[in-house]
Amino acid sequence: MPSSSSSSSSSSSSSSSSSSSHTVMYSGKWEYDVFLCFRGADTRHGFTSHLMAALSREKIRAFIDDMLNKTESIDELISVLQRSALSIVIFSENFADSSWCLDEVATISQSMVEFGHQVLPVFYKIDPSDVSEHSGSYSAAIAQSHGGGRSPKERKRWMDALRAVSNCAGHTSQAIKIESELVEAIVDDVWKTLVHMSRRVKFDNLIGMDARVSEVEQLLAMNKDEFRIIGLWGMGGVGKTTLAKACYQSFVSSGRQIKHHFVPNINEKLEKKSGIEGMVQELYSILLSEDNLTCQNLDISYRRERLTSSRVFLVLDSVETLWQLEQLLLGDVLNSTNLFAPGSIIILTTRNRRVLDYAEACIYEVKSLCRDESLQLFRIHAFRQPFPPEDWLKLSNDAVKYCKGSPLAIKVLGGALFRKDKSYWKSFLCELGNIPKPEIHDVLRRSYDVLETLQKGVFLDIACFFQSVPKSILIKYFSTSYIEDLIDKSLLIDLFHEDIDVEAIKVHDLLREMAWSIVSEESKLEKCSRLKNSDDIHKLLEVGKVKTSRRFNCLNILKVKEKHQSAFDGSRATEGICLNLSEVKDMRLEANAFEGMTSLRYLRFDSRNDYGASKVHVPCGGLDTLPNSLRWLRWDEFPSKSLPSSFSPENLLVLSLRGSSIMERCWKVQPKLVNLVLLNLSHCINLVAIPDLWGSPNLEYLFLRGCKRLVELPSHIQDLDKLVVLDLRDCTNLRSVPAKLNSKFLKYVRLSKCPKVTRCPEINSGDLEVLDLMETPVVLLSAAIYNIKQGGKLGLCGKHITNFPKISGSLKQFWLCHTTIKDMDCFDDDCDDRQGSLPRFVRLDLVHNPQLRSLSRNIWKMVCQTLILQDCPAIETLPEISLPMTGLTQLRISRCQNLKSLPTGINNLKSLQLLYFKDTDVKSLPACILELDQLSLLDLSFNESLEFIPNNIHKLVKLSNLCLIGCSGIQYLPELPPNLLILYVSGCKSLKALPSNICRLRWKELYFEDCPQLDMKLPREMVHNFLNHATSYRHCQGVLQYSGSEIPEWFACKSLNYKNDSCMIVQLPPPNSSTKRLIKGIAYGVVFSSDIWYVPMSITCDCNIDTTVLTSRSSLYNFGFGGIKSDIVYIWYEKNLLGKTKEVIRDEAEPWYDRYAGLIGSFRFSIQPGKGVDPEKLKSIKIKRMGISLLY
Repeated sequence: MPSSSSSSSSSSSSSSSSSSSHTVMYSGKWEYDVFLCFRGADTRHGFTSHLMAALSREKIRAFIDDMLNKTESIDELISVLQRSALSIVIFSENFADSSWCLDEVATISQSMVEFGHQVLPVFYKIDPSDVSEHSGSYSAAIAQSHGGGRSPKERKRWMDALRAVSNCAGHTSQAIKIESELVEAIVDDVWKTLVHMSRRVKFDNLIGMDARVSEVEQLLAMNKDEFRIIGLWGMGGVGKTTLAKACYQSFVSSGRQIKHHFVPNINEKLEKKSGIEGMVQELYSILLSEDNLTCQNLDISYRRERLTSSRVFLVLDSVETLWQLEQLLLGDVLNSTNLFAPGSIIILTTRNRRVLDYAEACIYEVKSLCRDESLQLFRIHAFRQPFPPEDWLKLSNDAVKYCKGSPLAIKVLGGALFRKDKSYWKSFLCELGNIPKPEIHDVLRRSYDVLETLQKGVFLDIACFFQSVPKSILIKYFSTSYIEDLIDKSLLIDLFHEDIDVEAIKVHDLLREMAWSIVSEESKLEKCSRLKNSDDIHKLLEVGKVKTSRRFNCLNILKVKEKHQSAFDGSRATEGICLNLSEVKDMRLEANAFEGMTSLRYLRFDSRNDYGASKVHVPCGGLDTLPNSLRWLRWDEFPSKSLPSSFSPENLLVLSLRGSSIMERCWKVQPKLVNLVLLNLSHCINLVAIPDLWGSPNLEYLFLRGCKRLVELPSHIQDLDKLVVLDLRDCTNLRSVPAKLNSKFLKYVRLSKCPKVTRCPEINSGDLEVLDLMETPVVLLSAAIYNIKQGGKLGLCGKHITNFPKISGSLKQFWLCHTTIKDMDCFDDDCDDRQGSLPRFVRLDLVHNPQLRSLSRNIWKMVCQTLILQDCPAIETLPEISLPMTGLTQLRISRCQNLKSLPTGINNLKSLQLLYFKDTDVKSLPACILELDQLSLLDLSFNESLEFIPNNIHKLVKLSNLCLIGCSGIQYLPELPPNLLILYVSGCKSLKALPSNICRLRWKELYFEDCPQLDMKLPREMVHNFLNHATSYRHCQGVLQYSGSEIPEWFACKSLNYKNDSCMIVQLPPPNSSTKRLIKGIAYGVVFSSDIWYVPMSITCDCNIDTTVLTSRSSLYNFGFGGIKSDIVYIWYEKNLLGKTKEVIRDEAEPWYDRYAGLIGSFRFSIQPGKGVDPEKLKSIKIKRMGISLLY
């Protein structure tokens, strides 16, 4: 790229760059970049030759007429011009003497008008006005052409062309008198023009790259006049190099006049002994434009000064150590700002954040692809097209789910599955995680292989056993600084865990798979330090049976040594055991199963189901011992009443016995738990008292949720001065808690659903973020509620709360329920909100406050996102919304039976997306509601006084869900919004007709049962549209529900009388039939009767085909409306059935009617209760008829 000229160029008198109305884009497919138009006799061997040489040096393809044979005509020259991106016209003294030159100019002028051809005029030793005004030598030349037989029309064409071209912005030798500078200025303009004409680089096959490049370019745009280092940091295979290349290409295409170079795969080359010296020599030879440079030559002060005055754009790919960076920057990292000129940029890619910190780089973390981006990239590699057949979607999703957003893994899997059939895909995907993939693991393992021995052990422990564990606990567990090192090297992820509200450590799934692959290389059990395979764990723990054999004589010893030596040795080598109990059958252990495991530090038996009977069984007397070396003990559903008395737990950092059979205390003799940081006894329903914790000064986390027999906490809990979390939720018999909690680190106190606790402890922490007292009838509130940290959560409940707490600051969520508060007047003062006097709530829940009569008039300023007002019957009006608000997105109001209208000025809620206004006394909706152009859901259910919906509701083009259940006063519906997907009009007893455009909408769900004045004969067009469009909703079924007693006539198979356990038999089309290929899915229909009120339930259809049970389940609410008995027709549609076994679920991508083509299926319907519903309530619901229909 040419360097900038020190002299400024001068434009011609006109500021116009072209007379054309449009600019042709540079496609890169032109034969030439530049067409040179000049008078050979004037400039060929002088100025034009210098210009041609300068263009060639910058790799700009220029055409000059000596490339043509002398016999070729002007027509051939014009043809070349039309194949060139732009033209340079060099006007000289005798230019107009040549009719050839004038014909070229005329053609160039015509191309300017017709095609937007770009032109750069150069006035060489001639005044621009002579050309534009046809004076001087140009006047004489054109006059002479009259005698040469040229027609007036042709001469006019030349004159117009000279005027048009000369009026374009260009250069004149009068302004830039030094020819070398004039040439440089022209070349510079040509380069800029070509770049301007070029389209921005598109990264069509680099999914998500445009957004990431833009983010990096924003970093590059900051502090433009300073030297900057930008670091692209992330785990292996995440796309750092790809992003760096894209940024580099984008920079090169921008035309910025800076030296640039890309050095790829630095770490890999150095690992292969390529040598750093050669790499440094090559880099600086390019930057200094010198050949045969050596590292010694670079120490010469003259060359250093040249570097200091040079602006560079440099990409150093895969720099993994500080030494590598030092060598590449000539040992001057700390003074890198003095190495190159201000405005220089270096982009580094690395897995090692320490390198970037040392270089004081601005760090950009390259994150994994999101799900949609992952699918796009996978499709490109697996199908070579962006939109593969729909029946491959499930298999594609499975592959992408495994990759967890890693572009490397996505490309490897996509390439491996390209042009393979479905059976191969299924087999391949089933083995994911079990068979190592060298192409992926080899890249990831580079970060592991450079670790020190102790670092490797820490990484393997965390990758194999710890996921989303609080970072502070892991630091204590390992007692090293290695965790930070592993984060810096992109082997661990440091993130905020929302479920536990703390900073936690996570490992990418592919890195965890790589870790287990490394562990599996310890191929023999006796060398295996970490176990998760249930068979290996069984084998290891079964040794106890041998040890307890009654016939243990010398002969037995020899047999034991031969048969179980590996297990004996394995017990000594094993450092960690992790077993998912939900995936194994019952396991019986002998009392001494853990004897001899002197290296065991981590033991985890994890139950991921609801706590119940333990799958691990021990003798009645319990275990004899557990290894004293244990640092982490998690045993869900621990089967004994206490831990072994011989177990010395002084080393324990974590003790978790959730859902266990522990009776009173964990130990018969209380030990000192001096290292204990976390104690979790949640859901130990037989626990009466917790262990004494006076000897546990380091305890930070105490979880006792659901300990229903726990009566009190010991008073010394208040002296745990490092406590961070105290969770006592759902301790229904807990009567008292300590009067004070003195820990200054306390962040989370959860006391909800403790109905016998009446006093809130005083909390002295300044870090309190969550205080949850929901459904706990506290009489006295402590001052702690006013000390909640900014962004924290507070929940208060109880009739003893009579005044709205005057909270200041900002809370993420505030619940206020079952109080006797009457108003919020404390926030109605005329206060300057800019001073921060009003509190801020991201979400405010005011639920079941029966005496609450009014909200603060500043309520709309106080709530930033969601306001919930429920069961507040005393409220009659809502405060006016007088100013535009952009924060509130959800307004949920329900069961406020005396509330007569929506708030005045509701159209000022500019960002409102969800509006619930249910079970109120509202009679009409204000017209301004149509200005809520972001609204996607409107729920007006059970507003019996509501008589009409605004006629122009169709203008809410983003509205997709409209719910009018139980609006018994509405008689007609206006034209509905064009993007409406879901409509509930059930129980609209006065509704006489469906809206006019109901047949044209793409319905997903439609409910209109118990509408006695509505004609229930469905329009055929509406049913047709419903069935046609249902398949377009990937994750949901299509649902149609209305009052009636007959299955629609279009159902191919119907049963008129349903009896218990009766089923329908359907013959599926044979494999090769033409009709099978046309199947779109299956429709199910039932008629049922009900006289109960509003109960969630589901209708299930089990299909038995060839010993396999397939299931379709559709959830619904039975509304019942006032106890009026009526039959209901319920139709649902779906493309596929789900299998009850894992094998069938994996085959979900293959439609069931393909898998079982030609076979006979029996379909059986049943009604199942929803979550938390007593099955007895459903006995009055009877299925009367049923139907099945394949849809084509």
